[in-house]
Amino acid sequence: MDFGKKSNSNSLLIPIIAGGIFIVLGGLAIGALTPSVFPDQASAESEQVDTLFRFLLVIGGAIFLLVQGLLLYSVLTFGKRDDDEEDGPTIHGNTTLELVWTAIPAVIVLILVIYSYQVWVDIREPNENETTITAVGARYAWTFGYEDAQGRTVADSQDVIRGALPDLHTYAGQHVVMSMQTQDVIHAFWIPEMRVKQDLLPGRTTEIRFTPIVPENGWDYTDEASGTQYNRYRVVCTELCGSGHGNMWANVYVHESEEAYLEILEREVFDPIINPPADPVIRGRQVIQNYPCSGCHVLSDVGWAGVTGPVLNGVGDRAATRVAGQTAEEYLYRSLHYPNEYLVPGYGALMPQFQPGDPAGANYMPTNDFYAIVSYLCTQTGSGESNCDLDNLRNVIDADNPDNPVTFGAGADATDVEATAEATAEMETTSEAEMTPEAEVTPAAEDTPEPDANIGVGS
Repeated sequence: MDFGKKSNSNSLLIPIIAGGIFIVLGGLAIGALTPSVFPDQASAESEQVDTLFRFLLVIGGAIFLLVQGLLLYSVLTFGKRDDDEEDGPTIHGNTTLELVWTAIPAVIVLILVIYSYQVWVDIREPNENETTITAVGARYAWTFGYEDAQGRTVADSQDVIRGALPDLHTYAGQHVVMSMQTQDVIHAFWIPEMRVKQDLLPGRTTEIRFTPIVPENGWDYTDEASGTQYNRYRVVCTELCGSGHGNMWANVYVHESEEAYLEILEREVFDPIINPPADPVIRGRQVIQNYPCSGCHVLSDVGWAGVTGPVLNGVGDRAATRVAGQTAEEYLYRSLHYPNEYLVPGYGALMPQFQPGDPAGANYMPTNDFYAIVSYLCTQTGSGESNCDLDNLRNVIDADNPDNPVTFGAGADATDVEATAEATAEMETTSEAEMTPEAEVTPAAEDTPEPDANIGVGS
């Protein structure tokens, strides 16, 4: 009997060893091959995160193969035979086996806790010479604030406002810390290629750090103006924040050098702010894209395709007919400044109330931007011509904000700041017949409002 048991043990030894080797090699293969379908590694942090994930995949893959192998072996070896009508044997357990399958997972989990915690600490550790970029999440768009080479963010006059863009710009090797706030509900900042994710919580400022790098496949794009190279990724929201959640994304541009990055900021952020175009319509078309409006509204002229707010195509034509006794420019201005007074049927009170008084406060919009944006929206007509009196618009804003008078184009004749035919043509405004399919799905009440109803465009 002893020889028989020894022989039986020897016969099982080879399959056990072979199975163990298969499980180990299989786990290594899963850990090595699965990350090949991941996005590019575009940050220093992504390398650490992917290494940790590979480790998890190796262990998880080996356990998966072990469990599935034992299940398959048990089915084939101990499965009920067709001619077997007896009860199965009563097994009371095996203390040694239970200790083993409890102790081994406990040790594995402990190792993973220590390893993952160390990675988490490393990727959140402050770096020297960090650049702080502010991010604001609002239903349903992102905006990002920057400092210029002189450290300016908010100037002392209304002529220069906080540098903000609807896109995130950085450069390879730059240590970035994102300082993030939400204007409404919980959002989540996630860049898959950077392997970073952080929630934005109401009433709190949260942070996340990353250092962009050049991925293995190099640069994908070249900036036509400067000839420098860059890559483009996306930042998306991963917390369900409402019906426009799927449209809440922004581009992330990683430039090849600090010089290229600063040139972009100067050209696209600070120069248009410090040296605005003489034509408020052109200025309005630029500055409206710096506010979180694109996530809600359709505006074909600038490529917006939002789904939760009224369509802005043709709003210059409708504005003069929305509220009895109000001109087009007055209606558009008050829709920006007091949006809850102007709710189109079918749309909720989601739009933030922009305020011109506190540059450090939430939803800040200087009076110059009010003036420029309304001037631009006035040209969103079927003919492309402005439907507003800009002199009256200036008076409306001055009367409403006596401490923050409009300084855009101050000292110039009215003809100097009115939209020229050439400027209007540059806007390439979209007529009603040219609306995108999204724009055509406009509530009937938007086109034919009820008489004497307190309704409007919202923004």
